[in-house]
Amino acid sequence: MHRTPIAAAASAAATLALSGTALAQSPGEVIIEIDRPVLMPEESTTVRLLADYDSAVDFAMGGIATSLLAETGGVNVSGAWSDATLLGRMAYPGTTPGVPDAGGFAGIIAGQFHWWQDPGATARSDPIPFWQATFTAPDEGRGFAVDLSTLSTRFDVYVSRDSSRSESRLDGLTEGSGRIIVVPAPASGLVMLALLASRRRR
Repeated sequence: MHRTPIAAAASAAATLALSGTALAQSPGEVIIEIDRPVLMPEESTTVRLLADYDSAVDFAMGGIATSLLAETGGVNVSGAWSDATLLGRMAYPGTTPGVPDAGGFAGIIAGQFHWWQDPGATARSDPIPFWQATFTAPDEGRGFAVDLSTLSTRFDVYVSRDSSRSESRLDGLTEGSGRIIVVPAPASGLVMLALLASRRRR
């Protein structure tokens, strides 16, 4: 059937739109949650990592290996972290909350075992929290920002309720990003705006 140029252009646009939608979909994502993203010196907040998988396709989250990276513009925040721990069923034996490294954490390994004969024991939260720690702002005498991101080497899911087989969803994974802003006391709105504009948001 012969199509007019207008019909052909509309068809091409629809194809591109559908392709863009497909490309935008992610098989998984690491999420960084920050309870209080703006702190004054010596104030604390909880930073939490969550794994977001496609629960419409896969049965449950399996295991994740990641690192939490921190970019601070030269400010040393290595001593700002405390109480790092894995959460819930993602703290299966053999896992670890990682070790402090360059202002963040390296070697975070979390996961759960899915026994297909007892599927009700498998946590299926989506997203599922798997790690958290407390960040206490150091007193630098000036404002600064802590840009957090993740770098993952493993992201496995259980594909079926009736099987303990897992598959990787690392290809196409969306890494997490977040920011903590430390403002000197007393903090002004102008100082906060300057800090927000000073670093590129990830």
